[in-house]
Order: sequence, then structure tokens, then C-alpha cells
Amino acid sequence: MRIGRRPLFFLLLATINLALLPATPSEFRFVNVVMAGIALLWSVLLALEELATQRRRERDGRRPSSPVRRV
Repeated sequence: MRIGRRPLFFLLLATINLALLPATPSEFRFVNVVMAGIALLWSVLLALEELATQRRRERDGRRPSSPVRRV
């Protein structure tokens, strides 16, 4: 089982938003919380998509697609 870069990127964004919470003025803290929530949602959805795609490939007997190499 391998999780790609996209879910990890959004997880990192959520972490950064929550880390900046103490430095944010109190009237704008809701923005950090909302953005962290949206980033976590995207992270979970993208991870589920990748897991479903991997299972579908395993079930169909296909190899995982390799990146296209250009000359």
C-alpha cells in the first residue's frame, strides 16, 4: 500500500494551517481552522481514491502504471 504525494501535500498544508493558529489574530483564526479542515478533507479523499485505484488494478491483474519517460 502506497500513498502518493497529493494526499501528503494536503496533510502538510493542514498541519501548517494549524501550526500558524497561535500567531493568527483572534478575529481571523476561523480562516486557519476552515482551511485546515478543507485540506484534511482533500487529503482523505485523495488517499481513498488512490487506495481504490490500487485495489482495482490488483483485482484486474494490471501492473501499476509507470511514469511516461520522454526523451
